Amino acid sequence: MSVSPEEFFMYLIIALIVVIPVSARIYRYLTAKRVAQMVDEQFGRSSAGDRPEKR
Repeated sequence: MSVSPEEFFMYLIIALIVVIPVSARIYRYLTAKRVAQMVDEQFGRSSAGDRPEKR
């Protein structure tokens, strides 16, 4: 089976349109989780459940 250059770049572009946003969301999720952990450690909170509720 042979893939023409046009087909190759078409598949490449489609893959990049899907892969880049998904990887960005995963990175943002993991980074936000890590930052929340560092903030909790910095200010002495053990978990999100220990925070006082706002009324």
